[in-house]
Amino acid sequence: MYKEPGSSAEEDTSDEVEGTTPSGDGVYAYPHDIATEYPVHPSSVESIQPPPPEVSTGNRALMIIGLSALGLVLLSLVLTLGGKEGSRFLSVGAQFVPLAVLAALAYGGVKNSASAMFAYLWLAVLGIGMLLISLGFTLFAFIQDWDLLLKASRNPGQFAPTELAQAFKPGVGPAFLWTFLLLALTALAAVLMLLRPVRAGLSRIMPIDPDNFVHKIALCFLTVVTLGSFIPLIVLSGRPPLLEFLGNQTLEGFDVGVHPQDLLYQFVWTIPATLVAAGWPIARSFQATLKRLGMVRPTLMQVGWGVALGVGLAVIASFALDPAVRWVWEALGWPVTNVAVFGDLMSGLATPVGAVLIGVTAGIGEEMAVRGLLQPRIGLFASNLVFTAFHAFQYGPDALLSVFLIGLALGVIRARTNTTTSAIVHGVYDFVLVMAVVVTGT
Repeated sequence: MYKEPGSSAEEDTSDEVEGTTPSGDGVYAYPHDIATEYPVHPSSVESIQPPPPEVSTGNRALMIIGLSALGLVLLSLVLTLGGKEGSRFLSVGAQFVPLAVLAALAYGGVKNSASAMFAYLWLAVLGIGMLLISLGFTLFAFIQDWDLLLKASRNPGQFAPTELAQAFKPGVGPAFLWTFLLLALTALAAVLMLLRPVRAGLSRIMPIDPDNFVHKIALCFLTVVTLGSFIPLIVLSGRPPLLEFLGNQTLEGFDVGVHPQDLLYQFVWTIPATLVAAGWPIARSFQATLKRLGMVRPTLMQVGWGVALGVGLAVIASFALDPAVRWVWEALGWPVTNVAVFGDLMSGLATPVGAVLIGVTAGIGEEMAVRGLLQPRIGLFASNLVFTAFHAFQYGPDALLSVFLIGLALGVIRARTNTTTSAIVHGVYDFVLVMAVVVTGT
């Protein structure tokens, strides 16, 4: 089976449920209570006689999901009193809580058939939701009269189809058909990930276990997310859908920018969702989960190198990588990312405080989720492709190439050291770039 180059032999990257060990056919058996950092040879497992667990894995999964749902309801009641900010906080949470629920069901499904059944159902719901989001972003890029659509939504049946068609730019029909076709192929690719022969083939090039239920669910969902995120960009011939949508003049007066509190809300939801996705508390203890994610205390030398590499990557990206990529794109006549609209989108963060927030939230949050959670499981290239897909709604192909190359550098750093060090590099990199905008005004 494939092993990620540069990964530490002491790092716990398995996704086994605590208290179990996989047998040769992938079935979890031989219960034991040995910490994951002390692997046990299979021949000695049968001699270990621990007490039976107090709560089954499946019940723990259902308990966690129930408590999470109850907590979200209570939080909703409290935050609703906070008005706009409470709604914004919940809207961000709605992006992460469903993913944590899917992870909990997947871990529970390792030994509990009911959890496995619900995992499949919830996977289907989230997959369809992601496909609809991709379709929505494509259609939003063709909106040219937002006021007309708002009036039509408030007064259904008042406008004829020919009148509603005037709200969209020409070409929306073919774009819809192409998007639908590509989304159907994406769904097919995702379903193929549920087949063991496909996962067995992938296990030759990435460190997955084809018999692991968690890996099966994760591969299927990541396929939908990754391919689905690139589809609007493909249909729009390289124009990022979010920037096309925000560039519509009829949106003037709407608050569509990113604000500092948005980053804080995303950070607050990202961390617990990533911990649950890494197996806490169903498959791992909190300390074991941090170890699985590579979030360890860095050495003083790693901190120093992290800061230096972060500054160095920012300088290379600003003065060499980005200008070179943009020059190639313009020379070939390809569309480049609309820097003006993107600047308007991020203008609320072009402050020293915004630079710190981006550095901390993106550095820790994205590195935990991508380099910590995904890279040890699906490898450097595939995890970086997912990382790039996260930016596909607001970046054009030129900017995405830069993101991919910087992501590769961060992935190598994580493989050679740990996620904490790559988070330092990433955080310093983002901080330096934003502060350059603050200082130069460009």
